[in-house]
Amino acid sequence: MKHFRKHRGFTIPELVITIGIAAILLSVAVPGVSNTIKENRLAEQVNAVIIDFYYARSEAAKRDVRVIMCRSADPNSADPTCGGEANNWSTGYLIFADDGNNTNNTYDAGTDTLLRRGQPADDSIRMRTTDTWNVALEINPDGFLNESGATTMAICDDRGSDSGRQISIALNGQPRLYSKDIATCTP
Repeated sequence: MKHFRKHRGFTIPELVITIGIAAILLSVAVPGVSNTIKENRLAEQVNAVIIDFYYARSEAAKRDVRVIMCRSADPNSADPTCGGEANNWSTGYLIFADDGNNTNNTYDAGTDTLLRRGQPADDSIRMRTTDTWNVALEINPDGFLNESGATTMAICDDRGSDSGRQISIALNGQPRLYSKDIATCTP
């Protein structure tokens, strides 16, 4: 009676072919996954800004005071202030009810109510605004902007304006989102 040997494992040619096919599949899949991750990060940042704007608008109506969104160099500090680099909102922002002096756009812990801290953007994301939205965006209790005109924020990552988004807010307080192939990452 003959005994047959059972062979286990792969031969060298089978192993080389399998690794080659896996390498080809990975070279196709990895850029797609990387692009999807970047798209999701960008969408998350855009959604956060729009949600925060709607929150500020609803708080203005509810409290019957102006609510301000102002850029901040460090929104998470114990004593946050409005400020930072001109037209750059990537470091974060504050949302506060201007309960005290209705003529300034600066957060004053003594008289104003801090409502929310907008978190800094991911390192690869840039948030730039027009001069109308440079330091602060003022929202009146009726939901309209207390600005000289409509305003725009561009949100882009390292892929540039081809993949960027722009949030444009009309004087009546209605935001519009523009995506893909925006003119520039600096509105």
